[in-house]
Amino acid sequence: MKKRKVFTGSAVLLAVLAAAGGIMAYLGASDDAGNTVEVAHDKISVTENFPRPSDLAVNANNYYTKEVGVANTGNVDCYIRVYVDFPDSRTAAGSYYSADGTNYYSAVRDADMAGDTTETDGDNILHTQSFVNMLNSRDGKWIFVPDNDDNDRLKGYFYYKDPVEPGKKTDDLFTDVLIKTGDAPETLDLVVYAESVDSVYEDNGQARTYGSYADAWEAFLN
Repeated sequence: MKKRKVFTGSAVLLAVLAAAGGIMAYLGASDDAGNTVEVAHDKISVTENFPRPSDLAVNANNYYTKEVGVANTGNVDCYIRVYVDFPDSRTAAGSYYSADGTNYYSAVRDADMAGDTTETDGDNILHTQSFVNMLNSRDGKWIFVPDNDDNDRLKGYFYYKDPVEPGKKTDDLFTDVLIKTGDAPETLDLVVYAESVDSVYEDNGQARTYGSYADAWEAFLN
């Protein structure tokens, strides 16, 4: 079977951005661990378990481990949000995310895709329902603000609902990726980009804690 390379070179980009500044760092798919950026007291790191993938087979279901979480390596509690997407919409249409290694949901970012049909592939279950819709339908730690949301500042990101303490990390957003190919692309891009903001603010000299992740991000982005 003909195969072509996937995730070659810097095809997979990991970016960490501390929200208080405009500094961005990119890291290609490698074993390096130094993908952190520090501004003031905010410091975060994408804690990704991403074994170097094999070739992408043509006309096949290609499964890869990709555990995406974010660690607070600074010294203050912070809220974290993550942007994840395939830049190529054609690739996204044939890709899936899984949070449990069994159920795979469409990577298409359409929160209105509420209907769900399934097909099986061995022990795996492939859902037509979008991953973001599945995520928002359960009471988990992560939530997605859809692209059609009225709040232009918050939409398009995955938000971790709870503040993350120093030395702690988020739950993994997802753990596995499926790329369902016809004629395989030469390369495949999946972007993971994280931001953080303090969960505490000053009010007339007093330290106050934001009531929710939305309050914290609204205050920072306003």
